[in-house]
Amino acid sequence: MNKQVNKKVTVTCGTKFHSDYTAFQLQKHHLLERVITSHPSKKYLNRVAIQKSRIKFLAPIFVPAYFLSRIFSGSNFLVKWLDNHMPLLFDKLAAKNLKKSSIILAWAWSALESIKTIKKNGGIALVEECGSCNKYQNKLLEEEYRNLGLSFKNPTPDFIVKRQLAEAEIADYLLCPSAHVIRSFVKNGIDESKCILIPYGVNKGLFTPQYLNKDEFIVICVGTVGVRKGQFYLFEALQLLEKQYKIKCILVGKVEDQFLPYYNQYKHLFTHYDYIPHQELINYYNKASVFVLPSLDEGLALVQLEAMACGLPIISTPNAGADAIIEDGKEGFIVPIKNAQAMASKIENLYLDKPLLNAMAENAIVRSALFTWDQYGEKLAHFVNSL
Repeated sequence: MNKQVNKKVTVTCGTKFHSDYTAFQLQKHHLLERVITSHPSKKYLNRVAIQKSRIKFLAPIFVPAYFLSRIFSGSNFLVKWLDNHMPLLFDKLAAKNLKKSSIILAWAWSALESIKTIKKNGGIALVEECGSCNKYQNKLLEEEYRNLGLSFKNPTPDFIVKRQLAEAEIADYLLCPSAHVIRSFVKNGIDESKCILIPYGVNKGLFTPQYLNKDEFIVICVGTVGVRKGQFYLFEALQLLEKQYKIKCILVGKVEDQFLPYYNQYKHLFTHYDYIPHQELINYYNKASVFVLPSLDEGLALVQLEAMACGLPIISTPNAGADAIIEDGKEGFIVPIKNAQAMASKIENLYLDKPLLNAMAENAIVRSALFTWDQYGEKLAHFVNSL
């Protein structure tokens, strides 16, 4: 007789990411065993109501790196070393607290020991892959930095690349937010059948349409301004259009140091904000006409869903996860990576065709309702119950 699996999930995540939303949804569906985290307790519970008795708070080992990064920078040697090695320490600590668990949902490259422990005990290991396979990402970005005449100074270290693939090989399933993430692992030898597509959600309570009169055509792009996010191709697209059309562009996000030469070369084409509080982005989304994200590599950029919930059509790439959330030509357009001409053409389409722009805006609002955290929870619960 087959042994019946206890379908309760232990979530392990060193910091927070969206593990609080994940744990809350599992709790709502009576599937949460507990959470193991090193995130400070006062900060972990500020978004959702997880029963505190179900959370195991380990030593806050990530706090030193956080404060050092504020004093120095993310490129500081000690900060980078801590960022790269503290997940390994967390994994060892978490593995020692898994004796009663039958299913774990662990965050990528901080889970190898935990996976080995749960498999040894006859349990099931799920790995949350927030982003693409690091081996794929390194190759893609190294090529792009070279094409732009820049030096790729911060590739993912080789030991992390190997560790992530080792986790993927021995885990039972990988939870992936987009088809791009799945493709990146399949290209590096991981069986596609173990990759489960479950897109993330958006906070619909925070991001809603205001239905403002829009006298200007404004393109908005939110995210780090740099090579990986592909803004170089947005700049080139805007340059192709600037002599013919009155198009404003707003960029929100810190500028990558190495990207500054291109930023300065094209800065006449856009207005830039280094930082806007998350809860205030709704005002910028609602004043804009279209959201553009030319990323070369993402897991699933949630800013796309936030913009859609505010009524913005999306022009984005499959590598930003766009093909997981929109239908090309209905809520926006999916364009190839590194293709300024295609991006310019789609921006021009929406600039010239107001009825199409309005129809896509309405479609985006409707479509975004399919990508809430509750919808994410339903899909996750259905998958766990199918094990």
